[in-house]
Amino acid sequence: MISLTIDASVFISAFKPSEPDSEASQALLETVFGGESEVWVFSPTLLIVEVAASIARILDDEDKGLAAASAVQTLPRQVFIPLTEAVAENASVLGTRYRLRGADAVYAAVAAQHGSLLVSLDKQQLDRVRGTVKTVTPKEGIRLLQE
Repeated sequence: MISLTIDASVFISAFKPSEPDSEASQALLETVFGGESEVWVFSPTLLIVEVAASIARILDDEDKGLAAASAVQTLPRQVFIPLTEAVAENASVLGTRYRLRGADAVYAAVAAQHGSLLVSLDKQQLDRVRGTVKTVTPKEGIRLLQE
């Protein structure tokens, strides 16, 4: 069985149809969280904050940001991983080793900890951790899930 860690960039792209990769992000999320899927998703609790803040900022609407975060929290087969001291330490190692932004390091640490495939639209994140964590874009993830 395959498991994923889906970076906030994918969720935010799916919520914003004007984004270039929005259609692929939407399709991936529908495939993963659809009724027949058996894919499990390991997400840092940071995802909730990133979705809420980003959607509120993009739409200039606090209520829509909170609603988007609530929707993400209720998705099936998703396990939220708290930012414990151990996860933070692992993220610190990955972040410094691969010169990642803090949030990107947290997603990489969760993916590494759970042996999940990291799905992101952040090319820098995808390229830099590729030797430690298997990474794909939403388009590549859809193809992989359909095999």
